[in-house]
Amino acid sequence: MVALAPATKDVSGVAEVVGRGGVVVLSGAGISTESGIPDYRGASGSLRTHPPMTYGDFVGSEAGRQRYWARSHLGWRTIARAAPNDGHRAVAALQARGFLDGVITQNVDGLHQAAGARDVIELHGNLDR
Repeated sequence: MVALAPATKDVSGVAEVVGRGGVVVLSGAGISTESGIPDYRGASGSLRTHPPMTYGDFVGSEAGRQRYWARSHLGWRTIARAAPNDGHRAVAALQARGFLDGVITQNVDGLHQAAGARDVIELHGNLDR
């Protein structure tokens, strides 16, 4: 594993590892924030202002389900207008050039695929399906 010092712009170590192939990208909310999708746990994330919906809350009460679907409806507008950013396009380009063996994402926004990535493993599904 290659780690960069926080203030460095020297990516030669990363380029060397990626150039050898056998790399899998694991992405999360941070890659989509530049596309206007707020991250869940960040400083302005919804986790700070809304308690998470648990399975028990969802199946246990009609009010819980109404809260879930109301929040999902409001959040869908943000997801629907988002477009891939340079990070998504870079991942897709690395994959197209054969440097990546896989792309795994925690995100549900579909932006890796919109940027051209193929066979993305979506750990939490996708909001459009």
